Amino acid sequence: MKLISAGFVAENGEEFYFELLDNYQKSDCSGFVLEAVLPHLNNAKHGLLSAQAASKLKAWVEAFGEPIYMACDAPNYDWPLVNDFLLDYKCWPENLDGLPLNVSGYLSLERVEKYFEYQPMAIRHHSLWDARALAAASKGPIND
Repeated sequence: MKLISAGFVAENGEEFYFELLDNYQKSDCSGFVLEAVLPHLNNAKHGLLSAQAASKLKAWVEAFGEPIYMACDAPNYDWPLVNDFLLDYKCWPENLDGLPLNVSGYLSLERVEKYFEYQPMAIRHHSLWDARALAAASKGPIND
């Protein structure tokens, strides 16, 4: 498995998203990724080389100026990709806690589903849209 893109949404609504231009080949990808992920990428708008993306992610996290905890609904799958990416490029943010919060146990899947229902432009399995859905599901009502 290789990191292709990553999306982050802070509690204050700030977002950070990138697509990696040099970290994978199509031959590395599963059928699912070829069908559900790659067609929705916009490398011209969001594409970065891995070293650039790692450095920018580090700067984005450190700009909060306080301890940061990542949250993830699939920490055994998604987090190792981000963790290794930051470590490989020696870009671990000084204020980032080492382990993500696993939100799958307390976030309502129904609330995540409602997000996609009420956001017709949202794309499932797109890392930024998925991050937006998790952020929305962890807050107030989603058109309940």
